[in-house]
Amino acid sequence: MEVAEEAGEAVLAYALAAIADEGAGAGETAAALAALCDVLALSGPDLILAIPSARLAKRLPKLVAASAAGDGDGDVPLLAARAMAEACEGAPPWAARFAQHGAVEALRDRLLAVDCIELAEECLRALDTISTECPDECLKRGVAAAVLQFFDFFSTNKQKVALQIVSNIFNDYDEEDVPTVMEAVPALCNLLQSSDKTILESAISCLALVAAGASENAEHMGKLCEANAVEATMSLMGNEGWKSLSDDILTGILGLLKNLASISEKAVESLFKLDFCELFKQMVTYYSSSNRDNDKVQMLVELIYQLMLPLGASEQHAKLVTAKKNVIMAQSTYMNQLASIFSLMVQVAKCAALSSICYNCIAVISNIVELSTPDFLMELQNTVNLSSFLNFLLARKNRHIIFQALKISRTLLEKCQQFFLETFTKEGVKHSIDSIVSHEKNSSHQSKRKNNMNESCLCFDLESSSTGEVCRVESNAVMKLAEDIKKSFFSVKGSKRSPHRLGFALKSFRDFFVRLNVHATTPPTENPDSCKQLTDLSRRLLSDELPVTSTFEFVQSGSIKCLSIYLSNGAYGNTGISDGQDLLGHLSEVQSRLQKFASLALTVPNDSSANPLEILVEKLLDTLQMCYDSFPVMLSDEQSTHESMMIPLRYPETQELKSLELKFRRSQREKELRNYNDVLSVDLFSTPDAIEPVLFPEICRRTDQEHAPKNSNRENEASGSTKLDDGNRSSKLRFLYNGVILQPSTTFFESILRLMNKGQSDLLIDPSFWDEEHYITYRKRNKSKEISSESSHNIQLSHVQENLQQAWLKDPFFTALLLGKLPGDLDGSDPSYDLLFMLKLLEGLNRFSYQLLMGEQISKFAEGTLQDIDDLKVAIYPVPQHQFMSSILTNKLELQMQDSLFEGGLIPSWCVYLIETCPFLLSFDTRWKYFCLTAHRSFMTDQVNNFPDQVNNIFDQVSGHSDQVKCPPQTKKYRVSRSAILEGAVSMMTNHGPSSRIVEVEFEGEVGTGRGPTFEFYTTVSHELQRAGLGMWRGDNCEDGFIHASFGLFPKPWSPSGTPGIDFSNVLQKFKLLGHLVVRAVLDGRILDIPLSKAFYKIMLEQELDMYDIPSFDPELGKTLIEFQALVNKKKFLETSSTTSKHTAVLSYKNVKLEDLCLDFTLPGSPEYELIPGGSQKMVTLDSLEEYVYLVVDATLKSGIAKQIEAFKSGINEVFALKTLKMFTEEEMERILCGEQDSWALKNLEDHMEFEHGYDMSSPSIITFLEILREFGREEQRAFIQFTTGAPQLPLGGLALLEPKLTVVRKQGDGNVDDELPSVNTCRHFIKLPPYSSKEIMREKLKYAITEGLGSFHLS
Repeated sequence: MEVAEEAGEAVLAYALAAIADEGAGAGETAAALAALCDVLALSGPDLILAIPSARLAKRLPKLVAASAAGDGDGDVPLLAARAMAEACEGAPPWAARFAQHGAVEALRDRLLAVDCIELAEECLRALDTISTECPDECLKRGVAAAVLQFFDFFSTNKQKVALQIVSNIFNDYDEEDVPTVMEAVPALCNLLQSSDKTILESAISCLALVAAGASENAEHMGKLCEANAVEATMSLMGNEGWKSLSDDILTGILGLLKNLASISEKAVESLFKLDFCELFKQMVTYYSSSNRDNDKVQMLVELIYQLMLPLGASEQHAKLVTAKKNVIMAQSTYMNQLASIFSLMVQVAKCAALSSICYNCIAVISNIVELSTPDFLMELQNTVNLSSFLNFLLARKNRHIIFQALKISRTLLEKCQQFFLETFTKEGVKHSIDSIVSHEKNSSHQSKRKNNMNESCLCFDLESSSTGEVCRVESNAVMKLAEDIKKSFFSVKGSKRSPHRLGFALKSFRDFFVRLNVHATTPPTENPDSCKQLTDLSRRLLSDELPVTSTFEFVQSGSIKCLSIYLSNGAYGNTGISDGQDLLGHLSEVQSRLQKFASLALTVPNDSSANPLEILVEKLLDTLQMCYDSFPVMLSDEQSTHESMMIPLRYPETQELKSLELKFRRSQREKELRNYNDVLSVDLFSTPDAIEPVLFPEICRRTDQEHAPKNSNRENEASGSTKLDDGNRSSKLRFLYNGVILQPSTTFFESILRLMNKGQSDLLIDPSFWDEEHYITYRKRNKSKEISSESSHNIQLSHVQENLQQAWLKDPFFTALLLGKLPGDLDGSDPSYDLLFMLKLLEGLNRFSYQLLMGEQISKFAEGTLQDIDDLKVAIYPVPQHQFMSSILTNKLELQMQDSLFEGGLIPSWCVYLIETCPFLLSFDTRWKYFCLTAHRSFMTDQVNNFPDQVNNIFDQVSGHSDQVKCPPQTKKYRVSRSAILEGAVSMMTNHGPSSRIVEVEFEGEVGTGRGPTFEFYTTVSHELQRAGLGMWRGDNCEDGFIHASFGLFPKPWSPSGTPGIDFSNVLQKFKLLGHLVVRAVLDGRILDIPLSKAFYKIMLEQELDMYDIPSFDPELGKTLIEFQALVNKKKFLETSSTTSKHTAVLSYKNVKLEDLCLDFTLPGSPEYELIPGGSQKMVTLDSLEEYVYLVVDATLKSGIAKQIEAFKSGINEVFALKTLKMFTEEEMERILCGEQDSWALKNLEDHMEFEHGYDMSSPSIITFLEILREFGREEQRAFIQFTTGAPQLPLGGLALLEPKLTVVRKQGDGNVDDELPSVNTCRHFIKLPPYSSKEIMREKLKYAITEGLGSFHLS
C-alpha cells in the first residue's frame, strides 16, 4: 500500500511539474494531464486538497482555452477540462479556486465553440460542481445560456446535467442579474416540448426559479411572458394533458403561472386568452372530488386569485391592480369566464375540509363580487343563493373566514342595498351579523384569556405582497366590520317589511307542527276533515313551500325539534320515556305516527319530480353545513401515503406514538376523595373510562375502597343487562379540563386538543403541546336515579322489541326514536345533534319505506277503506341512498384519513360515531377506505403471536401507486385440484382461512400462478356452490346442473326430518365455506361470481328479516303471505269492532273460502317440511291462518335456516369481526364481493387501457380490437373479463381502477398470423394480440379464445 502511495505521489509530482512548464510541448502536456486525471480519479478528498493550488488553479483554465487561440493540441483542452472536473468532484473547494482564475469563462467559451462534443461534455461536468459552489460567478458570466445553446447535441444524461447547472445558477439570484437570467428563458421554453419527463420537469423547475427571482419586477416578468412561457406551459395541460403529468411537473407549472400572474398583467391576459378558467374548472372538480389532492386545489385557487387582486389590497401594487382590472373589464368574455367559476368556488368553499382552502375560495369570490355589476349579483343570488352561502360562512368560528364573509356582505349591500337587505334577512345574514356584534361585546372581556393554540393566519399564502409577520385580520377586525355594516345598512328606514315576511314564515311552520301534534291525539275517524286539512297542509308545506323556505327560516322555526318530538311521541328532548308510561302504548303510538308521516313524506305529487322526504333531507343536509365546526379534523405535520385503498391493510404503520403528560388534581369542592400529587404519562388512546380504574384506588378513602368492588359489580350487572345501551357508563368519577366535563369514551388527547382550540375546525397540533403538563380536575360523580330508571326502561323495551314481528321495529333507527335520543354519549347540546337525530330517522324511514307503506295499506284493508285485496299494492319512491350523503362530512373524514395520526389509530370520536351510527352520511368510497385502514383491528387471530415473521412487514397496498408499496404482501400459496375443487377449498380454508396473510391458489397440473389462478379459483368455487343437489338454496329441485335464481340465492329451509340423499352436516360445511370465501374475498380483494339475494346480504350485515323481505327472493310466496296477513288483520278488526262474529264468517281470499284452497301446515314448495307435528294432515282455516303465516315466515327466515346462517357467520367470524361490515348497505356489499356490474363504459374504454410492445392507440389492430369490444354483449363482456383477469366481474372502481391496467401487446408468431390465438397473462393483465388481417378473423379468434380458454391456465 505504501509503495502504491509513493508511486502515486511521484506521478502527481511529475504531472504537476510538466503542466506548470509553459514551454513544454503539447504532447508532453497532454501526457501529464492524463496522468493527473488518473491520480485525481483514484485519490480521496484529503489528497486532492493537499495539492498546491496556486499554479494548477491558474494553469488548467488557460489550457482549457488554449486551442481557442490556435496554439494547442486538441487533447490538451479535453484533458484539462477533465482534470478540473475530477478535482472539483473529489474536493468541491477546488471549484472556487478555479473560478478565481477564469475557469468559468474558459469553460463557457469552450461550450459555445462546440469544437468537440466530448470536450463540451467534460466542460459540463466541471461546471456542474462549480455552479453549485459559485453560482453567482456562473450567473454573471452567462453560463446558463451557454449550456443551453447546443442542448440538442448532448446525450440525454448530459442534457440533465446542463439543466442541473441552470437550476444551481438560478436558485435565489439577485434582481440586478435578471437581464442575464432572461437570456436563457427562450431555450428553456423550447424544452417544454420534450418527451423526456425528467428534462420537462427540470425545465419547468428552472422557469419557476426564474419567475420566483423576478417576482418583484413587472418588466422582467413581462419578458418571461414574451418568451411564450404561459403558452408553452398551458399547451402541456390542454386536452386533459394535465392528467398525465407527474406531480412535480404539474406543481412546477402551477407555481410558475401563479408567480407570473401575481406580477404581470400580460400573463393575466394570456391566461384569459387561453381560457384558463375552463381548465381551472376541470382540474378543481377533479382534485376536490373526495379530497383527492388538497394541495393541487390550494395552488389552483391561489393562481385564480392572482388574476384579480382585490381593489385597495395594497397601495404599493395599486398600479398593477388597476392594470389587471383593465384587462378583465376590457373584454366581456373575460368577466364571463370568472362568472363561470363562481358556483364552483361556492361549492368547493362549502365542502372544503380545510379552512385554508375555504378561505382562499372566499377570497376569489370576494374579488369577483367586487368586479361584478349589480344586475349580475342579483342573478347570482337566484342561481347560487349567495346570501345563504354567506350565512353558512358566518356560522364558522374562524375569524379570517368570517371577516371575508363580512367583506362580501358589505360589498353586496353597497352595490344593491334594498335587494340584498331583503335576502340577508330571509337567509339569516342580518341575524348572524347582529349576533356577532352582541356576542363580541359580551365576550370581549374573555378574549384576554390564554389560548395555547392560537388560530393560524390564512392570509399569507394569498397576499404575496404582504410584508412582515403580522396578520392582516386583526383580533378586533371582525367586530369593527360587523358594527360598520349594522350601522350603515341595517338601521335604514323602510326595511321593516322583511322581518314581517320572516315572521310570517316562522308562524306558518310553528302552526303546522302545533296542528300536527294535536292531530296525533285525535283518532282520524272522529275528525276526518281535520285529517284532510292536515294532509293538504303537510303536502303544501313539504312540497311547495319548503324549497323556497330558507335554511335559516327552517332552523329558526324549530321545525326539526318539533318533528322529532312529534314522531317520538314526546320522548325527544324530554329525557326519554317518562316513568309510568305504557311502553306498549308508546311503541304503538310511535309506530302509528311514523306510518302516517311516511305516507305523506314518500308521496310524489303529480306536478313534482321530488317527494317531500327528498326535499326535507336536502334541507337538513344544508342545515348540517352550519355545524361545520362540530366535526374538527386533527392534523399533525405528517401526511399518510395511502390514497386509494384496494384491500384492507394487515397491520397498522409501525411508528412510535408520543405520550401525554396529565397532572390530576382534586376539585376544590370535592371533600371525599384524596388529592393526587403525581403526573401520569398516558398513551394517546387513553380515555377517562380507561384511566379511572388506575386512578380511583389511589384517591379514594378506605371506606370507599371497601365498598368499591360490590358497587362495581352491581353497576356492571345493570349495564350488562341493558340491551339498548344509551352510552351512559356507571363511572365513579367525573373528569374536567378548564371546567368542562370530559366525555368518558373520548380520549384525553382529543378532548384537550378540542378545548385548547376552542371549537376551531382544524385542530393543528403545535409541537409545544407534547411538552406541556395538562391539568385534569376530578371529582366524584353524583349518583342519579335517572340512570337506573333509564336502564329499566331500556330492558323493558328490549323485551318488547324481541317479540315484535316487523324488522323495522327492531332497527336502531326505531330504537332511537322510541328512546328519543341517539345511541352513545354524543353531546345533546351540540347544534348538530338535532340534525343527526332527524337524518337517522329519515334514513331509516326511507330504507323501510316499502314495509311502512304496505303496513298502512294493510291497515286500510282491515278497516275497510281499501276493499279489494288485489289493490294491496304500494308505489314507493324512496330517496336514492347517495342523496343522504353529506359532502362536508365525507371530505372531512377523507382529510382525517390522510393524516398520519389516523393510520396510527388516533381517530377522532366523531369519525367513529358517524361510521357506527350514521354511515349513510358518508360516501361509499370513503367508508371503504376507512374500512381498509382500520380493518386490521378486527382480525380475530393474534397476528403477532401467530405470524412473527410478519411483524416487520407492513403491507401498504395502494391503487395505482405501485411505487409506494413498502414491502411485498405476505402470502400463503395453496395447490388445489380442479376435479375436487370444493374439497380442496374446504381444506384450504380450514387450515389457512383464519390467517391474516393473503391466500393465493395454484391449480395442479397447470402452469399459471399468482393473481390470475387465484381469481379463477374464487370464481370456480362460487360456481360449484350453486350446483343443484347440494341442498343449500331455495329452488334446488333437480339433481343436475346449476340453480338459476332470478331474484338471488337464499338458503333453503331445512326440515327437521331431513332431506333424502343429503347430509345436513355437508350443507353446514358448505355454508361455513361460503363464509370463509366471503371474508377472504373482502380482505384479499377477490371477486365471487355468486348471485346472492338482497335478503341474504341483509343477514350478512346482521339485519333483521321479516315477511316483507320474502318478496325480494320469492315474489309469489311473499305476495301471498302479505295478503294472508291482511286477511288476518281484517278478521281482528271486525272482531274488535263488532259484538258478533257474523262479519268474519263472510271473509274469503279472492272470493274463495280459505278451506277451499286446500292448504296444509307444510312449507310451500317443500311438502316434506311440516310446520307443526302432523302438519301435512292439518288444513289451514280462517282461524288458524295467523298461526300458518307466522310459521311459514318463521321457517323461511328464521328457524328453518338458523343453523345454516350460524355456520355461514361462523366462517366469517373465525377470520374477521362480522359487525365491522355493518357500515355498508346490501348493494354495496354486492359490489365489494361480486365486483362492478357495469363492465366498462364504451365511450372511454381506451382511456383505461395501455398499448405497448408494438402497439399504440392509433394502431389499426387496436382500433379494430376496441370496435369488437364495444360490440360485445353482456355475456361476452363477462367472458372477456374472466379470460383476462381470472374473474368475470371487474373489481371496485371498474376498469378505471383495475390494477395493473389492462395492457394489449403485439403477439409475434412463427407462421401465418391468422392461425394464432390471443393469449393472456392474468396476473399482469396482459393481452397478447396478433395483428390479424381482418376484423372478422380477429373477432372469431377472440371469441374462441375467451370461450375455450376458460377453465385452465394453458392459454397464457
